[in-house]
Amino acid sequence: MRSSSLSDYMALTKPKIIPLLLMVALGSAVVAARGLPSSLVLVGILSAGTVASAGALALNSYLEMDIDSKMRRTRNRPLPSQRIVPASHALLFGLCLLTGGVAIAAVTLAPLAAFFVALGAFVYVPVYTLLLKPRTSWNIVLGGFAGSCAALAGWYAVSGEGLAAAWTLAALVFVWTPSHFWSLAVITDQDYSEVGIPMLPSVVGPAAASRYIVANTLLLIPVSLLFSFYLHGLGFLVYVAVVAVFDAMLFWTNLKLLRSPTKDNAWLAFKFTSPYLAVVFLVAMIAVVI
Repeated sequence: MRSSSLSDYMALTKPKIIPLLLMVALGSAVVAARGLPSSLVLVGILSAGTVASAGALALNSYLEMDIDSKMRRTRNRPLPSQRIVPASHALLFGLCLLTGGVAIAAVTLAPLAAFFVALGAFVYVPVYTLLLKPRTSWNIVLGGFAGSCAALAGWYAVSGEGLAAAWTLAALVFVWTPSHFWSLAVITDQDYSEVGIPMLPSVVGPAAASRYIVANTLLLIPVSLLFSFYLHGLGFLVYVAVVAVFDAMLFWTNLKLLRSPTKDNAWLAFKFTSPYLAVVFLVAMIAVVI
């Protein structure tokens, strides 16, 4: 066992997830402003979003370290492998980051935006991690609202108007989440079964889970296109064209999984959903600007 390093503490924050949350928040802010928001808002969104998200993810790592130690995919993380000792250091690290992130939001962003930064962390840590994930196979569906809070924080940092568009973007994140995480859970269903976590694929099996994924994506597609009603002119055409292509490609990977619910096809579906949300929000930003 070696001493903890900065990289170990960084790994607690699951840094691959944070850029997507920032893209969602930034995308919503740009759409609300129909251009680049003020420098203060940009700094507030990026700094508060990064620090608060890192704190919430670090707390998730701390709370799930026993589960992580029993799963092949996660047993080499810093806490299960005892690269951070004592574990209470990880708890303190997460609490400090989360408190700091919410404080930054309170100082730099509108009150409602800061509220959604805090609410996102609350939904993810006590609601999803502690309450939903160990108890219900619908955990990721309900817990997906944590990601929606990033979209709402970005929007309300800029504007209190256009709420239909704001909540459409939040709904897009909410509906995207199950298709993304259920695809991953098809790959790791045995791990979840062994530790008693009722992720949907480990409860109903890969074949039934693939049907749920297809059904969810059929809901995701109209939600993704619904945002186009907020656009006009060339922006409308660009958004619809690009998103329709990505919707079709996502649906194709889901149908491939439905026809043959193998781990390889689940991996394909998962890898395609990973950039999907970032692409949609990027195109939304471009569409409102042009």
